[in-house]
Order: sequence, then structure tokens, then C-alpha cells
Amino acid sequence: MALAATATPARKRPRNRTRPAQRHMRIVVMLLALRRGASLNQAAAAARLKDVPAGWQVSAPSADDAAVVEERQLGHPANMVGVPATSLCRHGYPQAVLQDPGAHKFGAGLLRLTCPHLCEAVDAWEAEGAVRSLSAEMLADDANRDALRKVNERHAATRKSMVQGEALARAEARLGADTVRRVLDSGITGLTPSKLDDVKCLHAQLADELLSRDNAVGKAVLDGLEAR
Repeated sequence: MALAATATPARKRPRNRTRPAQRHMRIVVMLLALRRGASLNQAAAAARLKDVPAGWQVSAPSADDAAVVEERQLGHPANMVGVPATSLCRHGYPQAVLQDPGAHKFGAGLLRLTCPHLCEAVDAWEAEGAVRSLSAEMLADDANRDALRKVNERHAATRKSMVQGEALARAEARLGADTVRRVLDSGITGLTPSKLDDVKCLHAQLADELLSRDNAVGKAVLDGLEAR
């Protein structure tokens, strides 16, 4: 009597799992690449710092500064030109960076708050309506409105000083001369220079205070966070 054929169970394909050692090696390679990029950009940042006009209290980022910002705070390369000349961080880390407005994507930002603890605290405060309340509280005062106007003027002057030559031509070719002119003329975080009744973004105002030590709104944000 013929025996019934029995089906051979199909073998399960092993799941493509990355071994812990391989994952660790990939992370190490990524961090080393960031460090190499940071060291290569350090000299460029120091050279670009000469194009930053007066009004900023910044110094060129060290290799350690770049590593902290790019590896630990942001997780990606940053077009850093300067970090606060004096850090308020208890660890001595940069808490904000001045960026090259003409590098990579024009108009991406002149400054950035990088400390994750400050960013989280500001996020929470903004969610409670701090932008609206600080705008109403501070910008009803003529002195504070004048201070914001000067901040806007400093940002416009910085963009125009740093975005010239090839960087300017590249931006105009991509966006058009009129758009580029509007961006160059804008104030902090793209604020319309004549709009002096809105602080717009507490992250930017605080970053500007850390990098310039001359921002009344940013100082109020810093004081408010300390009081919370």
C-alpha cells in the first residue's frame, strides 16, 4: 500500500535583525562622521564670524561646542557661526547658536535655541499663551517697542552682511530677487520690521538674548522661566 506523501514544513526565514554590535557600530560611525564635519566646519565658522556686525556677544564654536550641539542637542549638522560668548548653562554647553543665513537653505534661520531643556520649558509656556500675554504686557511700552525695533534692525543688518556674493546669487536664482530682499530686510525670526506689537516666538527671542545680551523680550523670557 502506497504511503501518503507528507508535506515538509516550510522553513521560516530568519528575521532580518540587526545585531546589537552592528547597531552600536552604526551609531559610532554616525557620531564620528558628525565629529569630522564639526572639525571641518570649525575653521569655516571662525572665518564667517568676521562678517558678523557689531551687536552680538558671540565667539567661534570650538570642536567640543560643535559636538555638543550637533550630536547631543540637535542630532544633525548645524551651520554654526557663533555660540554665546558666556554660557549660562551649568555644564558650560552652548544653549543657542548663531547660524549662517546664506548656507544650505537660504532663509532657514539666523539663530536657534538648542538647549533641549530650555526648548521644552518654552514650549510649555507658549502652550499656556505666553506669546500673547508677553506681547500685550511688554509691547505696550514705548521703550520695549523701540528695543524690539533695534533687534529687528540688527538681524536685518546681519543677514545683509553675511549673505553676499555667491550665496546671494544662489538665493536670488532659487527664490527671486524680490523674495530675497524681503527676507534680508526682515527682523528676528522673519518678523516684519514695522510690526512691533507681537513678540512672535519666545524661542527666538530667548536665543537672541543669549547671543547678544541685548534683547528686552528675551530677558523677560529668561526671567519668566526662572520664576516658574
